[in-house]
Amino acid sequence: MKKELVFAALAVMVMATGCAQKKVTTVDPNANGVNGGIVDPNAHTNVDPFGGANGSYGNYSDDNQYANGAYGGVQNIYFDVDKYAITPDMLPTVINNANLLQGKNVKIEGHCDATGTDEYNFALGLRRAKAAKDAIVSRGMNPSNVTVVSLGESAPECTTGYSSDCYAKNRRVEFKVVQ
Repeated sequence: MKKELVFAALAVMVMATGCAQKKVTTVDPNANGVNGGIVDPNAHTNVDPFGGANGSYGNYSDDNQYANGAYGGVQNIYFDVDKYAITPDMLPTVINNANLLQGKNVKIEGHCDATGTDEYNFALGLRRAKAAKDAIVSRGMNPSNVTVVSLGESAPECTTGYSSDCYAKNRRVEFKVVQ
């Protein structure tokens, strides 16, 4: 009788923990883009947290003409640790990218290094992508031509180790031209 009672209580506890909600950390839910005043408060942000898995972004350019550094110099924007503000040294890159990408349909992918939880990194990657979108929209890019996604830490640029230099390459946004 006592064993049955203990077993029943244990079963209830196991089932209750299986039904518990996972705690998700939210980072600054009021954030709206780039710190420092280059945000266009009227810009609309098209956010797809699933990264276009349904194919809604069209086909990528097969010849990769807009890859980082190729075809006129579209470049990635890099970020400081745990930040999504575009630093002053990245503003020339923002301006150049906005000029090169005018009239194109662009998907901006936010990326993070491997520090932090998956939830935190996806949220941070999305904030980085939104900051980049706000920055190029403030430079004349049509907001309806730009979508943002976060890949978190799932697609690192540098995979050779856990050095600070390697992590710095992974804290970025990439610009992808879609047809």
